[in-house]
Amino acid sequence: MGNPLEHLHDLQKRRGARSANTIPVDSIRSDITRLRTTVEKHAQRFGDAAELWERFIPANVRDDTRLSGISGGVLTVVTGSAATSYTLDRILRGGVDAEIRNASAGKITRVRMRVGQVNPPQ
Repeated sequence: MGNPLEHLHDLQKRRGARSANTIPVDSIRSDITRLRTTVEKHAQRFGDAAELWERFIPANVRDDTRLSGISGGVLTVVTGSAATSYTLDRILRGGVDAEIRNASAGKITRVRMRVGQVNPPQ
């Protein structure tokens, strides 16, 4: 295959770059639009739940969890292992669940956990 830098410059020329050092905006526009749409959907779906999760759950536990959904006031959280579920259960029963309920102004009434894949395949 030759020099990778030359190959990159060749690809840029074929895709319509104005010079060898620029990539046309259109080449990533659809990816950015798709990413923006996904982020907006998640923000609308979870509201303040993600911020509350960040505020009340310790980082060492939070890193092995993923917010899965919220419906009827029930926040569903996926944990990476049974050990994380147990630790999270102890934290919530220790009073954090009441703090989350109060801070969410009634939008979150309960936290449900299930063990699963925290980082789903893309």
